[in-house]
Amino acid sequence: MAYQINKTDGTIVATVADGQIDDLSTDITLIGKNFSGFGEAFNENLIKLLEHFSGNTAPRRPIKGQIWFDTSQSKLKVYNGISFVPVSSATVSSSQPSTLAAGDLWYDNVGKQLYFFDGLSVVLLAPAYSSVQGLSGLRVDTILDTLNQTRVVTSLYNNGVLLGIFSKDSFTPKIEIVGFNGNINPGFNAGTLSNFKIRATCTNSDSLGGAPAITYVRTDTSNSINGQLQITSDLGITIGSAGQANLFVSAGDVLISNAATDRNIQMSVRKGITQEAAITINAATRNINLYSGFTSSTVTTGGDLIVNGNLTVEGTTTTINTTTVAIEDKNIVIANVVSPTNITADGAGITIKASTDKTIIYSNSSNWLDVSETLNLAAGKAMYIGGTKVIDGNSLGSAITSIPGVSSFGTQTVVNIGPGVPAVTQMRLENHRISTVSTNFDIELEPDGTGNVALIGSPRITGMQDPVAAQDAATKEYADNKVESRPVIFTIDLSDGKSNTYIIANILNNLAPVSEYRPSTYARILCNLISNNAQSLSINSLPPSISTAPFLTNLGGASSLAITNISFPTANIAAASVSVTRIIKVFQIIGGVWTWQSDLPLPP
Repeated sequence: MAYQINKTDGTIVATVADGQIDDLSTDITLIGKNFSGFGEAFNENLIKLLEHFSGNTAPRRPIKGQIWFDTSQSKLKVYNGISFVPVSSATVSSSQPSTLAAGDLWYDNVGKQLYFFDGLSVVLLAPAYSSVQGLSGLRVDTILDTLNQTRVVTSLYNNGVLLGIFSKDSFTPKIEIVGFNGNINPGFNAGTLSNFKIRATCTNSDSLGGAPAITYVRTDTSNSINGQLQITSDLGITIGSAGQANLFVSAGDVLISNAATDRNIQMSVRKGITQEAAITINAATRNINLYSGFTSSTVTTGGDLIVNGNLTVEGTTTTINTTTVAIEDKNIVIANVVSPTNITADGAGITIKASTDKTIIYSNSSNWLDVSETLNLAAGKAMYIGGTKVIDGNSLGSAITSIPGVSSFGTQTVVNIGPGVPAVTQMRLENHRISTVSTNFDIELEPDGTGNVALIGSPRITGMQDPVAAQDAATKEYADNKVESRPVIFTIDLSDGKSNTYIIANILNNLAPVSEYRPSTYARILCNLISNNAQSLSINSLPPSISTAPFLTNLGGASSLAITNISFPTANIAAASVSVTRIIKVFQIIGGVWTWQSDLPLPP
């Protein structure tokens, strides 16, 4: 009998015939009575229900109330009879989930804040501050005053600290408020937070710093200040109806200026009952007068006096009592007469007074400068003639190509030798070394005639390279290496079949000990193995010569014939053949011992 499948409300979904299935009416397979493959279909139905038809596309044949997990949005949805709609949910995590869909809520369990996802970004719902930030913002509180009346106040917090309280009433809190002391008055009442200020512009104030406003200096009237006046700005002070006088600081310098055109700055002092102009700076003429008109005045400088223009000294004698005279001009002219000649210049120069005068004097008769003392040039300086260096503190100049009259030199550290002008160094003698300087030059020793290169005292020549050409000298190491690495070659008879181990232990180690040869040296031994082939003789093929005689027993019995003589003819046996096998056994010194390497057979 066919199954009739009903919904919860009694509506028939499908009728399934016996032995049949229905996979068209719903998203699960409906199984008829006695269907042979019911087990697979039944289990698949359970899996689909278990995973809520998980997929990135909606089920094709949903029924109202069916649940579907949308993998494209990682969201659970329910079919309302028309379409699948999301099932509202709130995710609790410490960071924003990547699977949020529009309409989802997310509770940050670290910051203790609730967010709403609008499909693009999360929107903070509440509270406005996180648990890390602490209580921040305005909070409306109801508190009791000392008369037990309720008062509504608005408290302002930042990071859990009370900044102040807004109130419309005046009262005294009954219970102490953390972060606030005293009475509450209409307006904003600051808390006890250290250094808290309202940092904004105020149009009026009852007092400043607790002092009445009348005690402060005003700009619209004259003031008398009882105390020090300090201006901390570099802008300084401006005085005058047009701001002519200025006292200010620029880059640490104190400046006094007169801003009026061509007007003076004057500093005056009172001498007795008379006011005298001590310093007058005339802007129009750029003159500075010190006690102008007072001939008895004296100007004394405690340090340097610098004159950038011309200095005119009137009088007959100029005396300078200083240790050093520094003159910026590039040229000092001596003997500057109306018509200068060599004669008028004769005897001109410089005299340094001492126990005996030190002089540099021009001589007209010799036409040179006579210098009375020894010249001592500073280190690193040199003497030049015609622009060419002649000598310095270390060497003669390159222009000096001969030194006639010199018969010996002192101890030389370096002597460079080479031809050409200027000289090009090719060989150098330095301390105990002879070396070439120019690239790829040989050092040549060329005795005259039949002389030889003789070493005195039996010294050794060291540092040589291995020879290349036939006439090159060889080092001891090269000769030893050639001798001690040449292959060891000899012949032995190996007909007795001795092993490689026997050859190494008893022959090689005695004939060629490894201590006398270099590592990797080869030994090549020609080994002969002699063998012969024995010949056999068959006597069966030889006709014997036989004679007989009667034979009587001791018992006197009948006599019989007995063989008395057997002889064979002479047989010739061919000589045994001999064969020789030759091989070359190769041994090598490896790891300090002779080691067998290979056997090389040779043709017979």
